[in-house]
Amino acid sequence: MDASCLDAFVDALIDELVPVSPEGDVGPVLGRLVGCPRPVVDDEALLGVLAAAVSARNLLDFVIASAVVAAERAGVPGRRHLRTGADLLRLLGMSPGAAARAVRVGRMAPVLPALTTAQRLGGIGIEFADAVGKGVAHVESRTPLSEDDRAAVVTRLMVQTSPAEVAAKARATAIDRAARLAPGDRVVPVAEDTTLNQMTLVQNAEGRFEATLDLDVGTGEELCAALDPLCRPVPLPDGSPDPRPINTRRAEALGQVLRTYLSQSRRPMSGGVLPHVTLIRPVAPGVTAGNSGEVVDRLGFGGPVSAATAELIGCDATLTSVIVDHSGVPLDVGRAERLFTPAIRKALAVRDGGCAHPGCGRPVSWCDAHHIQPWSAGGETSLGNGVLLCRLHHSLIHHGGWQVYLGRDRHPWFIPPHTPGEREPAPLRSHTRRTMTDLPTAA
Repeated sequence: MDASCLDAFVDALIDELVPVSPEGDVGPVLGRLVGCPRPVVDDEALLGVLAAAVSARNLLDFVIASAVVAAERAGVPGRRHLRTGADLLRLLGMSPGAAARAVRVGRMAPVLPALTTAQRLGGIGIEFADAVGKGVAHVESRTPLSEDDRAAVVTRLMVQTSPAEVAAKARATAIDRAARLAPGDRVVPVAEDTTLNQMTLVQNAEGRFEATLDLDVGTGEELCAALDPLCRPVPLPDGSPDPRPINTRRAEALGQVLRTYLSQSRRPMSGGVLPHVTLIRPVAPGVTAGNSGEVVDRLGFGGPVSAATAELIGCDATLTSVIVDHSGVPLDVGRAERLFTPAIRKALAVRDGGCAHPGCGRPVSWCDAHHIQPWSAGGETSLGNGVLLCRLHHSLIHHGGWQVYLGRDRHPWFIPPHTPGEREPAPLRSHTRRTMTDLPTAA
């Protein structure tokens, strides 16, 4: 690239973009529009400005990509004690992602002349060019491409797709071309190779679990199919949109899938028993001088949990409770059982119609059965001691200071959190309460 050509181009671009001075109304057309003191409402003029600006941006991106690769060939980054052209662009103020993209596009330009021509004309953006380049590389990793084949693939990706569809089109093209190879020359696509599947699961310093997944397309499809019906937005009772972001809905859906899996018996054995949640509950040590033993419940995998969370887990789950002494020696192993039977859950579903918390109403299939009086404190597993709550509001009952009781009408009523000693707030009826009652705040 000749420096004088680049200087001439930049000078011409500056001449077009510099706003006109207040003293005169003459000057470059684009400059007059950019510096105009009143709104421009002419559609053609506005579209002209946008088209010129987009073309200029695309061309400048191409200039940057070409120049940085030329700088790499000339050894400029090394003389500046940098490793690559991307480091050079970052030093000049470009973001890391944009710098890496510019280098990729510049490096692939010599082998993709059709793409380069479109960029030189300002017809496509660097993001699209990068996507097309990645698509061609994906196809070439599956099947060898001649120059004519490569040009045909570039044309197909540029003409038949939008930027968001390039990757899928490239995979389809690679699969189609690979199917024509001899059986001995075929390889398993990376997207379909189950041997590459990985999952990391770690517990952070706060006790939360962090997971990352790298799955083949088949397993990923199964995961999406399992989560989809459970993570769709659920409008609030007043018709307003679901306030939960997609990541929150997806996490809640995964929790529901896991609870459903653990609640049924057709699952593999683990150590001779069906996998289940194990809650380890230490016995309070004798109160003696200097005795600082801690009485904290903990989970088999997750470690220490608060008493509220232990009660939450024990409300409606397949649970084994193991009592241990202060040294961790088991003293007693409780029964592993589904606390609320299907018959009781069906009765709760008829009465509550879903999450009973005021203003919620999430469906029955998303709900836990909560013991109003904790089971560990002698509460019965019965319709009169149960209420359906989604996991969010179930947590609020245990952690958020909400209270629930059955009123004279034998339906759940909720008391909002309040400071001890203050006047107790008026109880709120359950979400689906619609029958007649003599209680003043009932529907």
